Amino acid sequence: MPRVTLRLRETPDGPEETLNEYLCDWPDCPNVAEEVLGCITEIRAMAAVCGEHARILAERSQRST
Repeated sequence: MPRVTLRLRETPDGPEETLNEYLCDWPDCPNVAEEVLGCITEIRAMAAVCGEHARILAERSQRST
């Protein structure tokens, strides 16, 4: 899962801040991941998708049951 690091410049209120976000694992989706689909701790791998793709996957799973 791709991770994006944003560095914000020092503000009058305090020092520089760093934000880390993971991108959606859906092909060609540039959105920030919001929902974790699963994790394999032994190899430290996980899959996560944005809210839009999480809804699509939820709808698909409801249709298949």
